Amino acid sequence: MLKYISSINKYCLGMSIVTKYFDGCGVLGILRRNNSKDKIPGDIPIIAMEPAKPRGAGLGSGFAVFNTEGGALRLGVFSRYESTKYVADLLRDYLHDNGFSIVSSRVRAETKGIVDIEYIVEGDGNIDNIIHEFNRVLWKGGMLGRVYYWGRHVEVFKGVGYPEDIAEVYDISKVSGDLWIAHTRFPTNSPGYLPYWSHPFSVNDIAVVHNGELSSYGLHVSHLSSALGIDGLVGTDSEIVSYIMNYLVNSVGLSVEDAVKVLIGDDLGLTVLNADLRGLMRKLRWAVLDGPFTIVMGIWTNNDLYMVALADRFKLRPVVVGMDESNYYVASEEAQIRAVSPNARVWTLEPGGYFIVSLRRGIISWGRVLDQVEVFFPNRLFPRYSGSDAIDATGLSYREINEEILRRFLRGDRVVRVINVNGQRYIGVNLPRYGLRDVTVEIYGTPGNSLANLNNGVNFVVYGNAQDDVADTMHGGSVIIHGDARDVVGQALQGGYIFIRGNAGNRVGIQMREYVNKRPYLVVGGRVDDYLGEYMAGGVIMVLGIDAYLQGKDVELVGKYVGSGMVSGKIYIRGRVDQSKIGLSPLVGDVKALMKTAENVYSELIIKVMSKFSGGTKPRVEYRELYEDEIRELNPILNRYANYLNIDYSIIEELLGLKYTVIQGLPLASAE
Repeated sequence: MLKYISSINKYCLGMSIVTKYFDGCGVLGILRRNNSKDKIPGDIPIIAMEPAKPRGAGLGSGFAVFNTEGGALRLGVFSRYESTKYVADLLRDYLHDNGFSIVSSRVRAETKGIVDIEYIVEGDGNIDNIIHEFNRVLWKGGMLGRVYYWGRHVEVFKGVGYPEDIAEVYDISKVSGDLWIAHTRFPTNSPGYLPYWSHPFSVNDIAVVHNGELSSYGLHVSHLSSALGIDGLVGTDSEIVSYIMNYLVNSVGLSVEDAVKVLIGDDLGLTVLNADLRGLMRKLRWAVLDGPFTIVMGIWTNNDLYMVALADRFKLRPVVVGMDESNYYVASEEAQIRAVSPNARVWTLEPGGYFIVSLRRGIISWGRVLDQVEVFFPNRLFPRYSGSDAIDATGLSYREINEEILRRFLRGDRVVRVINVNGQRYIGVNLPRYGLRDVTVEIYGTPGNSLANLNNGVNFVVYGNAQDDVADTMHGGSVIIHGDARDVVGQALQGGYIFIRGNAGNRVGIQMREYVNKRPYLVVGGRVDDYLGEYMAGGVIMVLGIDAYLQGKDVELVGKYVGSGMVSGKIYIRGRVDQSKIGLSPLVGDVKALMKTAENVYSELIIKVMSKFSGGTKPRVEYRELYEDEIRELNPILNRYANYLNIDYSIIEELLGLKYTVIQGLPLASAE
């Protein structure tokens, strides 16, 4: 139990708590589709990074661009201003002694006392080891400088500042490419005052950005140093991943697909599984990544250009992927994709999932089971509002939006409409303190994280998809989403209704609760990922899989660990759920220790409830038709759901007559 609480707390620190720096890093990847003949201009990634600005702290950003044509071998070198000549002379000597020579050089930028010089180099052989030794000497000599990228198909631009600052320094709007990756940084485990630590990190035509942290970092560093002789690392996870990927692809000779499976620990999915490869996998265990992370990579290998995105197995960092007629996309937030492609088809990676796409081959791995993408993530079209009375959110901050919504309600408006919303966070969080009831906010677009948090009587209607952390600690009112919602929907929901026409992500309805006359309802029309109803203590969750039902498709509606730690409430999932997906209840000993630490006034009652379970058993699970009293309770809820989301009532009647997997904890009263 404590392990799962820790994982929730890590996630909440990244997504829910409102502080100045609250999100963690932002990542982006855009790859041109093969049928698109036009390069991607630098303006596109610049625009796409704008909605992710709150994810950074102005202490590091960067871009990497790939082109298939290639060219001369290019090295990007940072050096301290006072050490520029020493670094240049040392690099020339290292290259000369190993059969390489410098053709030309130019200063690209000078910021924070660091000079960025690009070198064009010629020569035969492997230059990797030369650069490793050169960087080791410079770094251990007092961080005098380093080669921060090299290759024939990649160019990196990075420094201290926000993405638009770096774009201006390097005039990125004038650069075009087949693939871009970008990053804005919120420093955690390494400093951010010099560009050494900014992302992307690039090694030999591989560039990497990440959000999160590798708990396996020490193991990777130890192996890179002792076995591969790579020292003098700056201490950032993206750098580690770039070196590991370079080793797997360019030294071991794995395909990109198999290298990604090594990183994620998916040895059963290797494309060629024979005795030799099994032995190799044992040797490569040190390369398996662990910890909360989203990683995006660009890779040139075997005459093809790849874009890769990975999510950790608990999916503790957000990531979405998408596509339109011209490009493929990866981003921390959907708003980044919508900023440059409003009508793109967007879906999410499953926990532990990976998205692999190449310029020549198209999509190789979708990031989740293809049936799920096809059934549950269609390219939905949403209504648009054309009236002149709406608030136009274009260029407005969330504070400006909230102030105008409040002003209109206080003057007597009952419905306020906001159009062109794209990533603005915290919409509506200012309303509860004014005691507003039975008023409606209609949102057209993609609201950002923490929509309707602490809601207590306002009705929110979203004509689009919503990002993470919708309706956190909601007490009353409703949130109606005509598209999908992402992770952590309805955390600590304790009153009102959340109706989602599409899908929801990880940790939906965690810590839901109810009081004597106050029962919350959360209805998802599509599917959900892992940890549905984790630590649920009341209320009702329904997962209907409407599109799968209408198409006659037998596909999974939930991920793993459903009802983990559940003590009360009910979860209804249409169809049969494999027992292996039902999570464990917490051990009584863990609950006692937690309650003793918290000195919770309800600790004795909760301990009694938990004692009803044989420590670590699953919540009660039945596969059956709904009982009459359940139909009486759920029928008006689902009719309201259908009315809000324009679903034919006959479908609701059919759904109520089907079989469900019903998961429930013990009601608190039964423990007395």
